[in-house]
Amino acid sequence: MVRQKLWRLLAVPFLFALLLVTSPSLHADNPPRVFAFYYAWFDEQTWSPNLVSDLPAEQYVSRDPGAIARHIDQAQSAGIDSFVVSWLGPGNPTDERFKMMLDIASGKNFSATIDFEANKYGSRDALVNALTYVRDQLMPHGAFARVNGKPIIFFWREQVRSVDEWAEIRAQVDPNHDQLWIAEGVNVAYQRVFDGHHLYSIAWSPDVNYTLNDWSKRVRRAGADKLWVATVMPGYDDTRTTRADKFARSRDDGNFYRATWNAALLTRPDLVVITSFNEWVEGSQIEPSVTYGNLYLDLTREYAAQFKASPPPSAEEKAAAAAPNTPRPTRAPTQAPTAKPTRGASPTPTPTSIAFAAYRTTEILRVRAGPATTYETLGKLPRDFVLDILGRSADKQWLAIAYPDFGSLGWVSAEFVTPRDGLEQFPVELAPDVTPAPSASPQPFDSDVLPDWY
Repeated sequence: MVRQKLWRLLAVPFLFALLLVTSPSLHADNPPRVFAFYYAWFDEQTWSPNLVSDLPAEQYVSRDPGAIARHIDQAQSAGIDSFVVSWLGPGNPTDERFKMMLDIASGKNFSATIDFEANKYGSRDALVNALTYVRDQLMPHGAFARVNGKPIIFFWREQVRSVDEWAEIRAQVDPNHDQLWIAEGVNVAYQRVFDGHHLYSIAWSPDVNYTLNDWSKRVRRAGADKLWVATVMPGYDDTRTTRADKFARSRDDGNFYRATWNAALLTRPDLVVITSFNEWVEGSQIEPSVTYGNLYLDLTREYAAQFKASPPPSAEEKAAAAAPNTPRPTRAPTQAPTAKPTRGASPTPTPTSIAFAAYRTTEILRVRAGPATTYETLGKLPRDFVLDILGRSADKQWLAIAYPDFGSLGWVSAEFVTPRDGLEQFPVELAPDVTPAPSASPQPFDSDVLPDWY
């Protein structure tokens, strides 16, 4: 009898400890986590060499629950925890397929969230209604992805609204910040409202080590509580589309994927996101294919295990990474890619400020290929646009900025940027290795004074 009582006393804590170890759901929402973008709009017409650069090992249609179940099994076997599903609003086929995915995922200890495409909503009311629908109809599902106990959603093209508008929208939809909102693009000013940041594409980067290292510091400087979501990619190829800016980034037999994972891990990210599990039209898929078989799932399994073996960065480590005197990474000799990303963020006015110094345009401002008015004009920025400054010319007359629609770098005249002080904090960037073409109509200054010129 004494032995039985002793066994019971010992068994209870032992069984409780065993439960803590073996139950995958107890801490399944805590970092480190691996996400992968997922697309649910493929049909029988998709699988043509005229549309995609490779073919899936097993062709499918996105409305097939069997295909969704297979994809979840494949992703899970590779160490992926959640899909980020491109979602086009209530009533859209992507909505029904996302609900189907949640139901299937719930039986597999898998989860999914949405990539909220903010540019799909013509009015602010429609956008608020869609986010309210996500909150009330989708987030309560047990398989909706969570991080640190909060449902997480990714955003695409949040730049269609200003930071101040997003502050008002969030006050309506999520006033207590019970959710985690992850922004994308090249403007960290949105971190005043959002909870983290990612770059959808890094295929445009001439140096992924520099790009991810640099961006991890930008996000850390936005606040120690912000989530840095590092992007990894196997390559990119949208050359079969009709896009004017189509391009390809070679996979290099898996070496580009290895390089992006290694670069991402060095930044000690909170989360990792893979672009993508199955974006076949843009050629960024890691799903098993005719050409590569299971190569990219095998690589994902290897690197995801490395990522999860390391504890998430502490608040002290984040603060140290964000310190102003933290050395910047060395840029590779190539200053800008020859092609531009398709799903990079387009410059959009963001009349707002954030905790750290925000440099803004004072006029509608030309973006040039180099630090002189004789360089080609790449585009224009509106007044009061918050610049993401990467460097400066030696004389501080020109600023190098992130401008991904035309490569990784553009140049603007510092004369039309405020504040003018503090520019010495930025490293000197060399002019691109191209000869500037003489301008047909030289400008006495480099801004436009009439809004309709923009």
